[in-house]
This record gives sequence, structure tokens and C-alpha cells, in this order.
Amino acid sequence: MNKKAGGALLVLILAVLSVIFGQDLLTQFGLSEGEPVIDTVPDTSAPADWYEIYFTNPTCPPEAERVGGLDEDMANDMLTAEVRVDVAAFDLDAEPIVQALIDLEARGVEVRVVTDTDNAGLSSINRLRRNGISVREDKRTSLMHNKFVVIDGRIVWLGSMNLTTNGVYCNNNNIVRLNSPRLAANYTAEMDEMYVDELFGPDSPQNTPNELLSIGGIEVENYFGSEKEISLIIARRVASAQSEILFMAFSFTDEQIGEAVLGRADAGVIVRGVFERVGSDTPFSYYTPLAQARLANVAVRTDGNPQVMHHKVFIIDRNTVIFGSFNFSDNANRRNDENIVIVHDPTFASYFLEEFETVWLEAPEGQ
Repeated sequence: MNKKAGGALLVLILAVLSVIFGQDLLTQFGLSEGEPVIDTVPDTSAPADWYEIYFTNPTCPPEAERVGGLDEDMANDMLTAEVRVDVAAFDLDAEPIVQALIDLEARGVEVRVVTDTDNAGLSSINRLRRNGISVREDKRTSLMHNKFVVIDGRIVWLGSMNLTTNGVYCNNNNIVRLNSPRLAANYTAEMDEMYVDELFGPDSPQNTPNELLSIGGIEVENYFGSEKEISLIIARRVASAQSEILFMAFSFTDEQIGEAVLGRADAGVIVRGVFERVGSDTPFSYYTPLAQARLANVAVRTDGNPQVMHHKVFIIDRNTVIFGSFNFSDNANRRNDENIVIVHDPTFASYFLEEFETVWLEAPEGQ
């Protein structure tokens, strides 16, 4: 599925008005006094039609029939590179992407790859190395859990989708293509930390150049963990909900986010969520507290995909979307390498809303 659009709103306006009228406007936007506006300069080099949103169609066909998927779209885009392609992939075995990287290296385009140590011994990774591509691994028990690609310092692909054949063809996932040099600069800085400096997790510096920016008139936030406490950021956005919270969660055990959802539910905000079935019955999952909340405005289900529902998405008031690699867990918050993007725009949100409703309807009622 391919979607595109645009919108308008500036954090700069909020910041100026907050100086005049007080801190309430920034608080409504989800920014505390301790969170300065780092960058509100519009990315004027981004095209008006600057994003494309994709969702997988997880039919999970036999291996020989896995063709025409998002791995091919990504590979074709990567092959347009002239200077450099960066790939940070927790798991990487999708053949079109692996072959594209090998072809790029042979053509003289710089290729940088970072992966998690747990997956560094895959035959696909060894094949990259045999073809002259240097692959860094985090060498930690915690995870290098990012899933992003940067093309020529302009195009960023990011989302929940591992760059694997199962991620593309079997699991519910999102992946978004963003054309923004200022956003790409954030991901290049993160890549430099891992690939050049070999710094991972909480040891990484907080040096994201453009955490807050405007692209095509749309307010965008971008954060990296675990150098940044992402759970707190998400919890604050959730706590700002006025009418509705929707979510799709592969894992949802984080207390800050969970209590923020329950707090808004108690205040009458509509809450609907889909949990990945595996793990939803553990004592740490927020599935049971929400399922047993006994509130008419709260409904949760476990997913209907026999494989994996892998989304990590919040949709707030049908206006704000939070997405990326970040599972809603303490390990993701304190130990892993993760990234999220927050987009404040109802048109952008509408495409994630459509995916939510699809996943919701596929989930069995009463579970």
C-alpha cells in the first residue's frame, strides 16, 4: 500500500506564543519546560509530496512465491543511490535488499551496514562481507533494534519492518519512505555513532541535530534510544489525548506508557488496541489491565495473524502518529538502539488509521 500527502503547523509558532501567553501551549504540544525546541526551521529542501506510507500484506506465501513485495521496492530505491547507502537492520535476509547492497558496492557507492550481534552470523550477512561490505555489530546482549535505510543523505526508510522475507511477506508491518535531508541528517548521525564510533544503547551521545522540524508544513519529531528516554516521550503524547487513543503493539509492557493509557481511559478517552497474541497473557503485558478495566470506552483484542503482528504504533486523536522500531517495553527504553518518528497531521494519521481498522477487524472479538 502506498500513500502520500502533506499538511501545516509550526512548533515555532507554539514557542513564540508560549513566551507571550505562558507555558500551556508547549505543554499541550507535549513539551515540558525541560524539553527545549531544538530545531523549528522548515526543511525547504524536501519536496511537497515528501512521504510514502507502506503496509505489508501478510499472506505468508511459500518462499518461492515471495515476489513483488516491499523488499523489492526498497531495493529498487536503494539502487538509485549515487554516493552512499546506510542500513541499520536488526535482522537482514531479504534477497533483493542483500543483492542491491552488493551491486551498489560493486558500482563504487559507499555501503555501510550495522546489525545486531545475535543476527551477525546469518548467511546473508556473511555474503555481504564476502563481497567487500564492512558490517558492524553491536557486541552486546541488548539489541541493535533499528530498521532504517538512508539513501544519499536525503531518503530515509523506517518503521517496524525488519528487512527480512518474513517481515515483508508474513508479518503485519509498516515502513515509511521520507524525503527530507534534515530528517536524513538525524539518521546519518545515528549511523555514524554505531558504524564509526561503535557506540550503542545508552552509551550513544544525545546529538540528534533536528529532533523537532517542519517538513512540508507538517510538524515532525524524531528521537533515538536508549540515549533518549523514549517511553517518557510517548507517555507524554498519550497523556495529551483528548478524545481517542488507538494502538497496535507487538509488545506492550512499559509502565510509563501503560499508566498513561489507563489514566486517559479513566478520564473518558476512547481506547482501542490490538496486541500481538504471543506474550499478551504474560503478567507484564498491559493487555490484561486494559481488558479488565471494565470501562465502556476501552476495548482491546489480540491479533488474528497466525504469524506476527509486528506494528509499534500509537494514533492519538486521529492527528498524531507515533511509529518506528520501538516496542513499548523497558528493555527498548533503557538498553536497546531504537528510533521513533512522531508526525502531527490528520492526513498522515488517516493512513495508519486505515491499517489499524484492518488489523482490528482481523482480530477475534472477545480476545
